[in-house]
Amino acid sequence: MRTLLRSTTDLTLGTITMALSGLLFWLFAARLYPPDEIGTASALVSFMNLVFALSTLGLNIGLVRFHRIYGKRAAGTTVTAMVLLSTGFTTAYVLMNPGKVFERPGLIVGAYLLGLFGALYNALGFISIPIGRTEVYVKMSALYGLRVVFLPIFRSLKASGMILATSLGLAIASALGLTEFREQVSFTIDVEFIKESLALSLSNYLGSIVNVLPLYLMPTIVLVELGKAWTGYYYIGFTIGNLMMTPIVALSTILIRDGEKALFRKSLALVLSYWVLAVVGIFWLGKPILEIFGGDYLAALPMLKMIALGLGPFGLVYIGISGLTVKGAAGRILAINLVRGLSFLILGYFLLTRQGITGIGVAWALAHLLAALLLDPKTF
Repeated sequence: MRTLLRSTTDLTLGTITMALSGLLFWLFAARLYPPDEIGTASALVSFMNLVFALSTLGLNIGLVRFHRIYGKRAAGTTVTAMVLLSTGFTTAYVLMNPGKVFERPGLIVGAYLLGLFGALYNALGFISIPIGRTEVYVKMSALYGLRVVFLPIFRSLKASGMILATSLGLAIASALGLTEFREQVSFTIDVEFIKESLALSLSNYLGSIVNVLPLYLMPTIVLVELGKAWTGYYYIGFTIGNLMMTPIVALSTILIRDGEKALFRKSLALVLSYWVLAVVGIFWLGKPILEIFGGDYLAALPMLKMIALGLGPFGLVYIGISGLTVKGAAGRILAINLVRGLSFLILGYFLLTRQGITGIGVAWALAHLLAALLLDPKTF
C-alpha cells in the first residue's frame, strides 16, 4: 500500500505540475501575444494532444502490465512506436491543414518538433511507472514548465514562438528522462509485445480516443455557440476541474501495475474520501480560486461545482476500468468508454444551448454516472 501511495503521489504531483505550468503558460501568453495568434497556437497544440493520444496505440497500458516480462524491449518498442506514429499523424495534419493553421513555414517546423518531443516526453513518462521511478516524471514535469520562460524570447515569432517555446520545454524534460532511463530506451520494435499489448488494451485505447474527442471538440463548440469570452471561462474552469481529477487518474494507472483486489477496495475508500474533500473544497474555495484569474471567471463557478460533484462517479469509473483491464475484459471496457465519451459529447452540446457552460459540467457528471452503471461490482 505504501508503494501504491508513493507512486500515485508522484504521478499526481507530476500531472498537477504540468497542468499548473500549462495554465500559467496560456495566461502569460495572453499578455504577450494578440488573440488571433493565441487562437492559432492553441488550435495546433490542441490537435497535437490528440496526436499524442492516438500515438500511444494502447502500448502505454501494455508497458505497465508487461514490462516485467519484456523488460527494456517493451520500453524501447513504446518509445519507437510513439515517435513514428506521432510523426506520421503530424504529417497528415500538416497536409490536411484544417482551418489553414499552417500559414507560415515556422508553424510546420514547430508542429514536427512538438510531435517529436511530445511523443518522447509521454513515452518516458509511461516508462517511469513499471520500473518504479515515478519521481523522475515529477522532475520532468517541472522542467517542462520552463516553456513559460521562453515566451518573451520568441515573441517576435508570434504563434510559431509559442509552439517553439512548448517544444523546447518538452525537449529539456525529455533529455532528463533519456538520461535517467538510458538503460531502458532503445529504438526497437518487439512484435510479440505489441500483440499482447493490443490484446489487453485495444478496447482501452479505442475508448480513450472516444473520451478525448469531446474534450478537444468542446472548446470549439463553446466558441461557436457562446463566443470567445465564454470559451475563456470554460477553459479556466475545466482546467481547474482537470487538476481535481489527476489524483484519481494516477491512482487508477498504478492499480493496473499492481492488480491486487485488496488494493482496489482500499483505493475505492481513498476515492470516496477524496470526493468529499473536493466537493467541500470547491464549494468553499471555488470563488476565491476563480477570482485569482479575474472576477469575470466566476461565471465558471457553477460548472466547476458540477465537476466536483461528479468526481465520485468519475473515480468509480476509473478504478473500475483498471480492474477490468487487469481481468482482460476488453469488450466491457470499450462499452463503458463509449457510453461516457458519446454521452458527454451529446449531452454536453444539448445542455450547453440551454444552460451555458454549466450544462457541460452537468453533462460530464451524468456521463460518468451512466458509465458507472456498466462496471463490474466484483472489482471492489
